[in-house]
Amino acid sequence: MFQRRIAAVAAYLPERVVTNQELVTSYGLPHSVDWLHETTGVAERRFAGAAETTLSMAAAVLRELIEVGRLRDPFVDVLIMTTDDGGGGDAGEAAFAACMAGLVPALTIDLTPAQGGFSAAVELANRHLDRGCRRVLIVASDVRSRRLRAGQPWGNHQISEILGDGATGVLLERVDGLGAEVPPRCAEAPPPRSSRPSRAAAHANRG
Repeated sequence: MFQRRIAAVAAYLPERVVTNQELVTSYGLPHSVDWLHETTGVAERRFAGAAETTLSMAAAVLRELIEVGRLRDPFVDVLIMTTDDGGGGDAGEAAFAACMAGLVPALTIDLTPAQGGFSAAVELANRHLDRGCRRVLIVASDVRSRRLRAGQPWGNHQISEILGDGATGVLLERVDGLGAEVPPRCAEAPPPRSSRPSRAAAHANRG
């Protein structure tokens, strides 16, 4: 009998913190600060910088997963990437992110929100583990602020942009036997990485 376990988790947050007040005053959000906080529960979020993309953030998460998961060789059976940044990215982003991170997955899969996003990625990962795969990586990376940073006006359908940008990932493993232990470093999620980790941890938020 085998078990599945979460062997590592990782996250990346851009350095720039954007408050609700800034959304209203600088980006023209057509709602009040109080309404925004009461409706969403989000006080602040991160916006990607000029050099931060869905691919660069995904690659940063993958490199962290390699380190935290103690992967002596960078081989994984499957890499699943999901993104919803509104940028109309091309297919094959999972393969590009793997290349940037120095990973060698046997199979890369791209999922869109229409296909279920992260929850669908977890279900798909479990199916691959059931079929005998040993390691499956999932990474989600979003740059939802793209239109705002480009100076485009708000629209009624753009409320998701208040959630901000970032990436997260998980390494799932198949292990034999019952009661498999999670390595000490993997028992808790590490603090999100950014270009300046010490400041990023201080600004951790729900957005």
